[in-house]
Amino acid sequence: MRTSNDTFSHRLSTMAWALCLAFSTSLAHAEINQAVLEKADALLKAGAAEEAYQLLEPLELQAAGDQVYDFLLGTAALESKRPSKATFVYERILAVTPDYVGIRADMGRAYFALGDFGRAKIEFETVLTFQNLPQDLRSTVEQYAKAAEARAQDKRTVVSAYVEMGLGHDTNIGSANQAASLNYPGSATVAANTYTPDAKSDNYATLGLGAELNHRIDEQWGLYLGGDYRGRAYNRYCENTCNATVDGRLGMSYSGGAWLLRTGLVGGNYTLNNATYRDTTGLTADWRMALANGNQLSLGASALQAQYLATGQSTQNTQTNLVTAGWLTSLGEGDAIFSLTATAGVELAVGGRDDGNKQFAGPRVLLQKSFNNSLGGYITAGASFSKYSGTNSLYNLNREESLYDLALGLTWSFSKGLSLRPQLSYVKNVSNAELYSYDKTDASINLRLDY
Repeated sequence: MRTSNDTFSHRLSTMAWALCLAFSTSLAHAEINQAVLEKADALLKAGAAEEAYQLLEPLELQAAGDQVYDFLLGTAALESKRPSKATFVYERILAVTPDYVGIRADMGRAYFALGDFGRAKIEFETVLTFQNLPQDLRSTVEQYAKAAEARAQDKRTVVSAYVEMGLGHDTNIGSANQAASLNYPGSATVAANTYTPDAKSDNYATLGLGAELNHRIDEQWGLYLGGDYRGRAYNRYCENTCNATVDGRLGMSYSGGAWLLRTGLVGGNYTLNNATYRDTTGLTADWRMALANGNQLSLGASALQAQYLATGQSTQNTQTNLVTAGWLTSLGEGDAIFSLTATAGVELAVGGRDDGNKQFAGPRVLLQKSFNNSLGGYITAGASFSKYSGTNSLYNLNREESLYDLALGLTWSFSKGLSLRPQLSYVKNVSNAELYSYDKTDASINLRLDY
């Protein structure tokens, strides 16, 4: 399916390559020319699947049965748009090693490409029975199996949704500086003033709802429509803190085979104390490409306008333009995922705030590990470094800030589509204007249903 479901295919390809390569390395037969296999492997890693297939196919009569050769030939056939050939080669491997999870995933992809959605669904469901799949890949396979079932029934439209409820504790709900007193050196009239900290801690409850509809126009083009709601209510200090967001997205997707592009419109509304506080509208574009060496590359860009609707807040209106670049890969035997993302952009002070425009950039890393069929863990860390162009009226300087965050958690899937996620996170902001420095810790547990 060459629509937004290709995203699932790309991630399965990443997982399959890592699993297959790790398994097959020790299985090469001595009589097979290793130089040929190494060259084919290099061609596949370079994205030259057609050349790899032309190199390997003439050797099939003598090399068939060698699992390294069969793996490389099957991969070359699938990536060069010969799914029928790929299924024959994969059958040889599975006849010997039926628990070869990476080949099962690629067999599902091959059947999907052939339009045999019934058998594709069977292969994906077989993959789901294996232990130690990373949790997000397990979710991806579940969605892909759902898409295969929809195609088997000739459905052009697939809908997915989720509900999430949580409880937590935030040590600093207002992201306030916790110093006993602060001096403002920027003006003689306030230099001697002190600041009373307001770093309150409180328990909270959250509710999240969301859904997305994907409609297949043809083998390349698709439409998507989605929305999300997230609300947070604090127990003791709800005034000026209880909030909710409603976000929507609408756009088109186009698949170029190994890559997928999604572009569209986004909009959102943020409410504070049940009153509309800010509206956001914008454009987004997201491009992802799966490489045959088990990696995935991504690029993104967006332009977002934020309009503050509360009385006296219009000076905070902004336009944010940003770009992102990312890399994702599988580790070990496919039971772990590592990703690195870089973000850079500018927040234009279109409302005329004193601090002026803000330039920002920073990295984010994610490591996710599956411990068994139902339990996985993750850790993510990020940093954002920003600099303002205007002069802060309190400190008579250009603000420079460094924002750091760290989060780790577990995901326990105890029923189909149902998971429990405890998480602990820490955020620290360091500013040369002391008032804006703060840190906070958040502990939460969330119950989520995907369907």
